[in-house]
Amino acid sequence: MSALNLLRDYGSDDTSDESDKDNSVILKKPKLPTPNLSGVSVVLSEEHVDDPSLHNGRTRTFSHVRGNWATFIYVEYPNKEKLFKIIHKLYTVLTTIDESCIVCEDVHISLSRTFVLKYHMIKSFTTSLQKVLSNIERFDLNFDSVEVYCNEEETRTFLALGVDAIGHGYLINIVKEIDNLLGDFKLPKFYENPSFHMSILSVNGNKKEEISRNLHYLNDIFIHQTNKIVDPVNINKVNCKSGNKVYQYCIK
Repeated sequence: MSALNLLRDYGSDDTSDESDKDNSVILKKPKLPTPNLSGVSVVLSEEHVDDPSLHNGRTRTFSHVRGNWATFIYVEYPNKEKLFKIIHKLYTVLTTIDESCIVCEDVHISLSRTFVLKYHMIKSFTTSLQKVLSNIERFDLNFDSVEVYCNEEETRTFLALGVDAIGHGYLINIVKEIDNLLGDFKLPKFYENPSFHMSILSVNGNKKEEISRNLHYLNDIFIHQTNKIVDPVNINKVNCKSGNKVYQYCIK
C-alpha cells in the first residue's frame, strides 16, 4: 500500500469507544510506521528562462520544451588558431562599427538548419545519418571572401568567411544527401541555394547595412592576411549536435 493510501486509511478510521456502567475504556490507535519513500524517484522541475544578458545578447531560436532536442549538422573548422590573426584584424575594425562585437566560439560551416528531434527519434536519426555519410569523401576547405549575414530573428549580425568554389561543390553534394534524410524524417531541409560560410564575429541586432558599407575594406584586410598565413585544411569529419550531445562521423 502506498504512503498516501496509508495516510488516507488512517485519517478515515473512526475512534472506537467501549464503555460500560463501571468502566470506560478508550482504545488508542497504533502508531503508524514512517513510510519508506527511499525508492521513489524525485524529478526536479527546472524552469528555463531565456536571459540574453547571460550570453552576449543571443536568444533561443526555439523555446525550451522537455523532450525536444535542438539539432543541427555541420562541419567543424579544425584549426581556429590558424585564423587568429585574421579574426583579430577584422575584430579591430568591426568594434569601431559596433562595440557589441564578439568573437564566435564555435567556428563551423552549417549543413542544415536547426531543427527539433524528439528524444525517441535521436538514435534512429543519428544511425541513419551515419549510413548517409558513409560514402562521402574527405575534401580540402578554403575561404575566399568576407561576407555579412543576419539571422532570421534579426537579433544578431555575423561577419563570416565565405567558402571557395571548390569547397562549395563538395558541401552542396553532402547537403543533398542530408536533405534526403531530413525529408524521410519530415524535418525541414536546408536553404534552397545555400551560401556556405563560417561565422567568426557577431554583433547585436540587425547591423547588416552598416557593416556592408565597410565590406570592401574588410575584404582587403582578409586578402592581405590570407596570402600570408592561410592554407586549405582537410575536412574528414561531419558533426551532428543534438542538445548537449555531439555525434561525430568520419568520412573516407
